[in-house]
Amino acid sequence: MSLKEQLKQMKEATIERMPQSIIQVFENSIDEIKNNGLKEKALTMGEQIPDLPLTNFDGTTVLLSELQKTDYLVMNFYRGGWCPYCNMELREYERLRKHFNQFNIDIIGISAERIEHTAQTADKNTLSFPVLMDVNAELMKEIGIVFQLDTTSKEEYINFGIHLDEIHGNHDFELPVPAVYVIDKNREIVHAHIEEDYMTRLEPSFLLETMKNKLTTAKS
Repeated sequence: MSLKEQLKQMKEATIERMPQSIIQVFENSIDEIKNNGLKEKALTMGEQIPDLPLTNFDGTTVLLSELQKTDYLVMNFYRGGWCPYCNMELREYERLRKHFNQFNIDIIGISAERIEHTAQTADKNTLSFPVLMDVNAELMKEIGIVFQLDTTSKEEYINFGIHLDEIHGNHDFELPVPAVYVIDKNREIVHAHIEEDYMTRLEPSFLLETMKNKLTTAKS
């Protein structure tokens, strides 16, 4: 089953069990992100990702450039391990990691979750690729994929037991929109995909095919 099909099932089940008033709150939040033009303002193809530090499970910091071991690096920015849509996406990248590796492409996951939460996310999804913490979402802010929860959305998150202040270790109540960037060894963006709707994601198999075609064309 494709990621798109999995997400569709999850979305339908969520809508079926969730009160319409809560659904409307999240839909309004998505509309606000779209109206603010976040997608248009974020870094895009041809631009360079800043070489900022990220944090490993053991608390050590590593520059993005130090994580670049292959010709290309897929950077999957996810909201958190509490997000079922994110977990589905992470697992699909894990399933396809060896196929990406065949084209000298690797994968990392990045969120603003504190280290212990990041480690739990990697463990429960059996991820073999690095999953790192972007402290206070500094890298995400530089890229331009962060938004702040409005008051109503914040209340609903708390009602669902999602306490972002504890998960992130700050009181900013900020989240990234789901985003996937592919960079080369110079940290230049060769592919960018941003979703304002957290229930929709780029199909990893589509990204794999896109990169495969790009590399094949470059060699010919």
